[in-house]
Amino acid sequence: MLIKPRVKSINHFVLESVNYRMGLSVEDNRRYQNQMKGFQGEQLFDQLINHSQQNGYVVNDLFLSSKETHYQMDSILILNKQLIIYEVKNYTGEYCYKNGSLFSKNGYSLQNPVDQVNRKKAYLNNWLLNNGYLHKTKAYVVFINSDFYIYNLPLTKSILFVGQLERHFKTLTNANQSVNAQDKKLAQALANQHNGNYRPDNLPSYGFDSLKKGILCPECFSFAHTDTREKRICTTCGHIEKIADAIYRSVLEFQVLFPEVPISVQKIFEWCRGKYTKPRIRRVLSQKMTKYSNGPMTYYKN
Repeated sequence: MLIKPRVKSINHFVLESVNYRMGLSVEDNRRYQNQMKGFQGEQLFDQLINHSQQNGYVVNDLFLSSKETHYQMDSILILNKQLIIYEVKNYTGEYCYKNGSLFSKNGYSLQNPVDQVNRKKAYLNNWLLNNGYLHKTKAYVVFINSDFYIYNLPLTKSILFVGQLERHFKTLTNANQSVNAQDKKLAQALANQHNGNYRPDNLPSYGFDSLKKGILCPECFSFAHTDTREKRICTTCGHIEKIADAIYRSVLEFQVLFPEVPISVQKIFEWCRGKYTKPRIRRVLSQKMTKYSNGPMTYYKN
């Protein structure tokens, strides 16, 4: 049972938007490519766990913050007083295990992902104890890409390759794992702890004036489109959506890019490049958000 669906992180979302509206530096583009690849791997994992029809509660893409640290959990499965963490890696190529690290043929090293997931496990275990939960915790690194191999890997129960997932999930199912009210309570409590507003320090530099205006296609990120009375049609890939939905989607994009800027009809009119009338934008904002007034200024919030 899905408690928290997977969505793109703010880091991923901002890099994607800036990429198509302004362009990215070489380093930022590398990070964007890694974000896309990682998200694709996580979506594949979602398909596999959904296909397995687990009885437990699934919490995806959980970001926990404290004064000292921040942790992102790719997927968590909660059932039968157990909490299972899955760290999904979409690596490709051949690597060799040596002295706790992974090395490519060219000598580049990767931090040991088992160490990473174990640190997250320790952090989450402390959170469980502090909040009165007695669930046992397990943690796995999932190498989701079939085009990935590690030589000299010592025997470990903490790593799952994509070819092992079906048997892993079947083992959980065959164990007649049940769920109870405490499992659901924990899943919801974790979802409520998710910090969806965390913004990393290394986001690219951009401003309102530097970004290209208009509404991006959600499928191919093209600005090219044609409209009917109520529908917006991408002339690049053919994607069709309601104009009202396209406007609101663009409002949410603006909100992520500029969290400190009040949402106003005028600002969204400019953000959409004047394509749709202010009355139409006002109608969308009034239907989807709450209206506030501050003297002569009217603005909207979720």
